[in-house]
This record gives sequence, C-alpha cells and structure tokens, in this order.
Amino acid sequence: MKKSTVEYLDFFIIDIAAIEISLLAVRFIHQQIGPTSSVALWNLSIMLPMFHWFLLLLMSPYKGVLQRGYIKEFVALLNYQVGDFCLITVFFYFLNVMSRPRRSLLLLYFIIVIPLTYVMRFVHKFHLKRRYNDLRHTRQILVVTTRDLAREMISEITSSVIRNYQFFGLAIIDCEMTGEKIDGVSVSADRESLIEYAKSNVVDEVFINFPDDTACVLKLAQQFLEMGITVHINMEESYQKLPNRSIGNMFGYDVLTTTVSPISIHHSILKRLMDIVGGLVGSIITVILTLIIGPIIFIKSPGPIFFTQYRVGKNGRLFKIYKFRSMYTDAEERKKELLAQNKVKDGMMFKMENDPRIIKGIGSFIRKTSIDEFPQFFNVLKGEMSMVGTRPPTLDEYIRYSPSHKKRLAMAPGITGLWQVSGRSNITDFDEVVKLDTQYIENWSLGGDIKILLKTVRLMAGGDGAM
Repeated sequence: MKKSTVEYLDFFIIDIAAIEISLLAVRFIHQQIGPTSSVALWNLSIMLPMFHWFLLLLMSPYKGVLQRGYIKEFVALLNYQVGDFCLITVFFYFLNVMSRPRRSLLLLYFIIVIPLTYVMRFVHKFHLKRRYNDLRHTRQILVVTTRDLAREMISEITSSVIRNYQFFGLAIIDCEMTGEKIDGVSVSADRESLIEYAKSNVVDEVFINFPDDTACVLKLAQQFLEMGITVHINMEESYQKLPNRSIGNMFGYDVLTTTVSPISIHHSILKRLMDIVGGLVGSIITVILTLIIGPIIFIKSPGPIFFTQYRVGKNGRLFKIYKFRSMYTDAEERKKELLAQNKVKDGMMFKMENDPRIIKGIGSFIRKTSIDEFPQFFNVLKGEMSMVGTRPPTLDEYIRYSPSHKKRLAMAPGITGLWQVSGRSNITDFDEVVKLDTQYIENWSLGGDIKILLKTVRLMAGGDGAM
C-alpha cells in the first residue's frame, strides 16, 4: 500500500540514529590516533539529518522497503548514501558554507555508516515481522471480489514478506464457493453471508474489487461503513455519498478509500503519544492507589484486588480489561438474577440502581469516584485501549450487536469518552449511546479528546464518576 512520509518515520529515525552513532564512532577513533576538528563533525551531525530528510522528499528511498531483499536493500542504501555524499560535497566543499570535514573523516564515516544502517534496517524488519504476527498490531483485511479476479488478487496481496496487514478472509461475490480454496486461500463467504461474516469476525478493512457492478459496490460499502469498517474500492469513479474519501494504491490497484473516521496517520501518532504519556502517569497513580485501597478491598471482601474481564475492543478484538474489584466475588453469577432490574431498555448493557453486588463502603466509593477504572491505564500502555474512545462492550453484549452497532468499535475503546462525559448515569437507551459514540468517531479531533479529558477530570472532582 502506498505510504506517506510519516508512515516511513521509523526507518527514517533508524537512519538518523545510524548517522549519529557513526559520527560518534568517527570522533572516538580519530581522538585515539590524533587531534581532529570537532567543529566539522558537529556540523556534519547537524546537516546530515537535514540532507537525509531532503533526499527522503526528493527520492522516496523507502518505497517498497518492506518488500526489499538483502541485495535490493543494499543497492537502495548505496543510492541513498551517494545522495548524501553529493550533498556533503556541494555544501561543504563547493559552497564552503561551514567548516569542512577532512576527507579521511568522511571516508571513515561512510565505511561505518553503510554497514551499520544496513544491519539496523534488517533488525527493524525482523522486529516488524514478529510484531505483525500479533493480531493487535495487524490490520485484518477482507477481500471481496469475483472468482475470475481472485487469483490475481491473492498473488498481489501475499507477495510481500513483511505485511502490516493480514489477508484475513476472501469473499467471492458472483458464485457460491464458500469452503473451497483458490490458490491455497479458503473462501470465507459469498454475497449472502458476507455481512454476517464481517460482523462476527475481526475485520479492520474491506477491499472491494468487482468494477462491473457499481450499485452493488456502493451498497456494500455503505453496509460496511455502518459497521465502522474502513472500505477500499478498486474503482476510480467518485462516490460522493461516501465520507472521508481518498484516492490511493493498494496491492498495485488504484482504489478509492472511505472510512467513518477522519483521523490521519499524523493524528494517530499524536493520539498514541498522548496515550503513552497519560498511561505512564496513570499507571504510577494506580500503583500508589493499590497500596492504599488494595488492603481495604481484601478486608471487606476476601479475594483478588483486581477484577479482570474479557472485553471487545477495536473492530472486535478481544482483550482483558483491568479494574479494582468493586463487587463481591460472586457478582457475575448473581447478575443473571438481577437482569429484570436492568435500567437499559433493550438489554444491550447492564445498569441498575443500588446494585447489591457492590462491596459496601469501599466498592461504592471507588465506583462513584471512578477510582476502580484506574488499572485500565495499563490497558492504555499495552495499546488495547486509549485515554479517550468508546466504552468496550462485554462479550454477551457484543454478540447481540446489529451491524450498525459495530460502528462504535471503529476506534480503540477508551477509559473515558463522549458518552461518559455526557452523563452516563442518565442515558439508558443504547441507541443513544451508539449515536454519541458515532458522533465522536465521525468528528474526531485531538482538541476534542483534550476537552473530553478535561471534562472527565472536572466530573471526577465533583464525584460524578465520568470515567
């Protein structure tokens, strides 16, 4: 898939690190054998990253970096280093802008930086390969196409050794082939079972490729968008009704991409950085709180201090959520007896007043102040949750979702969110919850997240328990 400059930021950072390490090595070696010009080396340490960035914009040197083998990677790296050498020569020797480094320093630098960068890139590729084998870090892609186009698509999609996506499912739309295999890939669904298949499985994105049926493509795209799934369409026509459209390239095909959320890769990085900082601070507070309230919970109700439960995260991923235990140890068993008192009309969530399962005293206190939610900062650090997002449903809630309900899982669940700060205690209509979550996803902004966090703090300080 075509990548932006920011998406290659990891390889750019690796190259810059290799540059600075190489310059440090050059400085150390020359100090051992005689005096050297520190000013010239400092100039190089400043200018080389700038040259590297300029070449990144000019040459697109990381294009196809995940598909390159050992020889192609070495050739690409040499081309990049030749570009650096040319810029150094022009800048320091022809223009004579700054104190020029000695030629022996430059020679030693290139002798060190080329193999070092080569090794560091492949170590990173090995890390990425292992990382992308984990469902949490891999985009699960469902391909919807025809029997005649399927074989070509399978070849294109699986050609890359390192992929940040997983060819999760194949749906053949023009005939019944469910259970059969095409070039070793099992057909997962047909036209009739496609929507139910997407609802019941972890699907992040759908790639639709059958250009002869525009009406069907548009209908399917709208159905997937209702579920919060990103859609790629292998057609160049503009679909004005589809939100957040962009033209790109996927597996060599020109596609129109549409998604319910306007969040960009730049904003995703900023949101994740905010989560890491908030997660670290929250985790430290959690440790302190454990030392204070942990013994009280155990004395009031002997058993584990923490409560863990499987929840459903982004696009259907399962994860274990952590909380301070605010209920007696038999709370889950007793829930069945209390279903008749559920305040949520359609039973899509469970909420009741004066829940007898809550530990008297400490349980009520930590729930009212939302202290019981603090261990979720560990979920944030692990990347399973975000500081701000939508409420993660339980498994029994999730299996009752309609396709449109799944839209609220299009982003990572959050410790707090628009629904919570809008007065969660007063909202008992699940469709209203979905409406608020959808509003948050479709109108996401970093400023909006900050406002929700500030409002959450204010509500917690007032004892309204907004988390």
